[in-house]
Amino acid sequence: EYTKELLLYGDHTDDYALSYEITKYLHHSRGVRCSPEQILISSGTQESLNLLCLILLNLHSSIAFENPSYIGAKDVFKHFNFNINPINLTEDGINIETLNKSDSKIVYVTPSHQYPYGMVMPISKRLKLLNWANENNGIIIEDDYDGEFRYKGKSIPSLQGLDETGRVVYLGSFSKSLMPSLRTSYLVLPKFLLNIYEEK
Repeated sequence: EYTKELLLYGDHTDDYALSYEITKYLHHSRGVRCSPEQILISSGTQESLNLLCLILLNLHSSIAFENPSYIGAKDVFKHFNFNINPINLTEDGINIETLNKSDSKIVYVTPSHQYPYGMVMPISKRLKLLNWANENNGIIIEDDYDGEFRYKGKSIPSLQGLDETGRVVYLGSFSKSLMPSLRTSYLVLPKFLLNIYEEK
């Protein structure tokens, strides 16, 4: 059924119906816990990261990245003059000890399918990473670019779904599940960052 809303600009925050459906999908497929209000929809991963940089800009100046990692994400943070701290990998993901020694309060990770090596971060290390965020007042950016795909077995829940204190930004897109040309991605912001976004 067509309504007049389809002919208007729509809400400046996001389309609530779409955000609601994404919320249901993420909870079912990845164990993400959020409300539709926490979802920001944008035109691709790069644009999502641009938005995120604008939110984080006045909070911290340094970000840690898995080494190696997705160069497109690094480039966005470099563009906003963040200091990039490369953190080497162990056989099960980012080296938490090295992260602890860095001065970064933000870390970008791909725990469900490390890019480009493909290892899956076990739940024990995910809990250590969440502990790092809690102890350091840190922020974890979880890029779950293809977390819903598995050859066998059940996938480990998202970091965001394990987070009890609201320290994880969840980043996803429909490039793998639908098509890259759709150029639609989304951020799930913890509530304290959502407040900054709304102020800005």
